[in-house]
Amino acid sequence: MAYDVRSARFGALLLLLSPCALPAPAVAPPTAAIFGSLPAETLVVLSPDGHWLAWADQREAPAKVAIYDLSAHKMQRVLSLPDQGRLRVLRWNDSETLLVVLSENIDSPGRYSSEQTWTLAYDATGGDGRVLPGRGGNKPGAVNARNASLLFAHAAHPHAVLMTAALGRNQEKWLIEVSTQDGSWQLVNEGTPQTVRWVIDIHGDPVAREDWDSRGHTYRVSVWRGEKLQELLRRDDTVEQPNLAGVLPDGSALVVLTANGRPHQAAWAYPVDGSAPHVLAEDPETDVTGVYEDPYSGAILGVFLGGSTIAPKWLDATAQHRYDSVQHAFPSKMVQLYGWTYDGTKTLAMAQASNAPPVYYLIDFTSHRADIAAEPFPNLTGVPLGETKQISYTARDGTQIPAYLTLPPGAPAGALPLVVLPHGNANSRDYPVFNSDVQFVATRGYAVLQPQFRGSSGFGEAFREAGYRQWGGLMQDDVTDGVRAMIDQHIADPHRICIVGFSYGGYVALAGAAFTPQLYACAIGVNGIFDVPAWLHAVVPRSPVFGAKTFSTAADTLEKRVGSEHDSRLVAKSPINAAGSITIPVLLIYGADGPIMDEQSERMGHALQTAGKPVTLVKLAAEDHWQWHTEARVQVLTSIEAFLQEHLKSAPPEQ
Repeated sequence: MAYDVRSARFGALLLLLSPCALPAPAVAPPTAAIFGSLPAETLVVLSPDGHWLAWADQREAPAKVAIYDLSAHKMQRVLSLPDQGRLRVLRWNDSETLLVVLSENIDSPGRYSSEQTWTLAYDATGGDGRVLPGRGGNKPGAVNARNASLLFAHAAHPHAVLMTAALGRNQEKWLIEVSTQDGSWQLVNEGTPQTVRWVIDIHGDPVAREDWDSRGHTYRVSVWRGEKLQELLRRDDTVEQPNLAGVLPDGSALVVLTANGRPHQAAWAYPVDGSAPHVLAEDPETDVTGVYEDPYSGAILGVFLGGSTIAPKWLDATAQHRYDSVQHAFPSKMVQLYGWTYDGTKTLAMAQASNAPPVYYLIDFTSHRADIAAEPFPNLTGVPLGETKQISYTARDGTQIPAYLTLPPGAPAGALPLVVLPHGNANSRDYPVFNSDVQFVATRGYAVLQPQFRGSSGFGEAFREAGYRQWGGLMQDDVTDGVRAMIDQHIADPHRICIVGFSYGGYVALAGAAFTPQLYACAIGVNGIFDVPAWLHAVVPRSPVFGAKTFSTAADTLEKRVGSEHDSRLVAKSPINAAGSITIPVLLIYGADGPIMDEQSERMGHALQTAGKPVTLVKLAAEDHWQWHTEARVQVLTSIEAFLQEHLKSAPPEQ
């Protein structure tokens, strides 16, 4: 692939406080090939000395990594990655060495698919990549690089990283220091088969260890006091553990995201000296959903607040000032910081809005200028897109349900054809940021509703837990009530509504078609779940072959959130068992390399065909559940566009 480094990227500079003129609007909306293309420049990282910029180009498989010389304004090198594996993370170990983390799904005994990662180290100036860890160490035996995970990119010693590795007869989780130059390693600390993770302080030394005992359902966090490991936090008989996020910059306390009996998840400080925990950051209306880490020390500098909007709350004054300066330059955008130089003079930030694709900026505080460093979707720059608004509607039990509504750019007055797009993980949520799938649909003239039904995260413990074991029940009712609210408010044309979903959203789509067929003109399920008991039987592990925590939490959490495969209610709420009730056209899209989801889609398609129902099946060649390739994404969007065009552009006949 040829790389055309635009002189505008690092030549024409933008004054931080000056608006940027946009190109003239496109005459026609971009094609599915443009919206479906994977990011051209993403996972952008700045070297600690500010000399190098690296990013990933994922438009073609395998992905490539570019390393750009900021001083010389030229491309230094383009890395061709191994054919197997998906690019996950780019990190600088120092100002000379770039770390590349890849992953691959492995189907193993017990019918449970695990994801294995491995790490490569590349010198910025040239040379082959080195697998970390390699052979050799201060314990007998070799470390399998695919059983080792990058934990800390900046160890106490130069040219070294900290990794966790499963070793020994019982696959104890060791903490090892690995040389980025030759892959050699040495033991730092020994864990147990129950060890989940380690927390490292700003000096690269272990400060805490997290353990999960699957038999006793006991969760523990222990800290080192001198040479002795002492228990700091313990929870018994728990399925969903707290989120151990990291450590404060001064090392005085661990940061844990948990509710601790409160209505919303907060950030708690657990002092390592054993004194009483206290709240670091919270919001009375929303959960604390994530953290901001220092790119070098890993220390927690701030937290993310969830809810309908995303907002950071900083714990560090320097980080607060840096963020405020950047946000002031982009007042109408959502800003995220992606790192800064050791001396703090340069910062890498990304700015985006629901109707403006993300752009990475390299900001120089000494000159008060910003360069465009990378554009993930350059072909969408200046294209008129739909604006996403935060709304809420009243469910049948009186609960206010948050949602996002995107109207087509230049939408005419009056009711519009509507696409309902429930999110793909039952217990995740959507965000009011640029979404290429939403914008593709909106630019075709459809309004898009994204309901944050109960069970969604970020809106409090009660809201999330209200969705437990409610597949086809309360969660489905919340989606239905959202559609009816759009009709009542004359936003949606009641005769032109299609429900579209990926994964769990595919379940919602077909459940809508089966149990409220009068509400929709069509339904589309992409890699969906249509026989819930059969899906649970396939995905719940039968033996703890991937470690105690993976086994126990996978089984227990699914039963708590979804139910048992023997639950008769889930049988009744599975669309495959209600195919005869579906009266609208259905499109099923699925990946050929997704052994569980392709069976679900094929069986659902067969059930519809047997019942004499209108169904179209599209099988994606050489693609799994996640649609990792541009070709598959384009095919999905093209199929959706054609199906919506056929069934929503004109009102269907009276039924």
